[in-house]
Amino acid sequence: MNHRIFAIVTAAVGLFVGAAKAEPSAPLYTGKWTVISEGILSELGKTHPESKDTFTRMTAGISVDRTNGDVYLMANNIGICKSTDQGQTFALVSDKAVTGRFETGWGINIDPAGGRLMCFSIYGSCAYSGDAGKTWTPSKTNHLDYGAVDWADTGKALLAIGHESGGKLLFSEDAGKEWKTLGKNYSSVGLFDKKTLLATLAKTNGIVRSTDGGETWTKVSDETPAAPVMVVFKGVGYWLGEHGLLVSKDKGATWTVAGPVPKGATLGPMFGADERAMVVGSPDGLYQSKDGGKTWALAVPLAPEIKIQRGGQWANYAWDPVHNIFYASQMTKPAYQFVAK
Repeated sequence: MNHRIFAIVTAAVGLFVGAAKAEPSAPLYTGKWTVISEGILSELGKTHPESKDTFTRMTAGISVDRTNGDVYLMANNIGICKSTDQGQTFALVSDKAVTGRFETGWGINIDPAGGRLMCFSIYGSCAYSGDAGKTWTPSKTNHLDYGAVDWADTGKALLAIGHESGGKLLFSEDAGKEWKTLGKNYSSVGLFDKKTLLATLAKTNGIVRSTDGGETWTKVSDETPAAPVMVVFKGVGYWLGEHGLLVSKDKGATWTVAGPVPKGATLGPMFGADERAMVVGSPDGLYQSKDGGKTWALAVPLAPEIKIQRGGQWANYAWDPVHNIFYASQMTKPAYQFVAK
């Protein structure tokens, strides 16, 4: 074999080996996605007749309290249902305080420390609960796509994007009783405290920051978030970015790329027992990191028909790190559960 033929064969073998290495590995956990919403939807159907509008059927959002595994499920156009037994049974807890639906994976925002949650609904009522769904404070402004909460500070400051509003940025300091408009053409949002706000501008690279409650803004990073909402965990800001996991330890004044993330990741991070354990959602599955986002492994595949898209649109996924259970929901789809083994 001459040198030219040898080089061609060697290159072909290299391409084959490289392609083989690029194939996704088997998921970390075995199990399967099973429907868990049939019981509660059947029960609610006795008092809430099915709407003729196909967009308001079945479920439309799900989230988990990471401290105890309690599950919060949006029965589409009806309200928030809660499960304290890992999805085996649900009960409607929001009455008429929360209605409508969620069209992103950030409609339900739960305090990482547990017990408090805010629901940002479209085509219905938004509301805040400071006691795990026992009582609710109705929001004066509704029809909100998603939002951030200053859980580590007052726990009542809210920064949200209005649905189909041209990127209207809305801010509340009292759990939604009163709101003010900070501007338009915004997309992603984040809050460290009631004075320190983070956001992105539509079709513009980078992150902007305000330290005076949204009166003035300064660009603090050229990195562009891929997720619509920043997550604050133990005082540190985490934001899924176009080039990796963005991290800020100084309330958003500076940002670093901690490491790469799975391609197309737009949901999360969802945290486990500490900052080293986290899960993110990408178009080809839910990935888990056990080293603070430095490396990732495919944990479980996506649920049937619930695809993760750019900007966190449509799909809702959640992780219960206490019992290692994954959940999924999407507007007009049933809710699913994956018990990891």
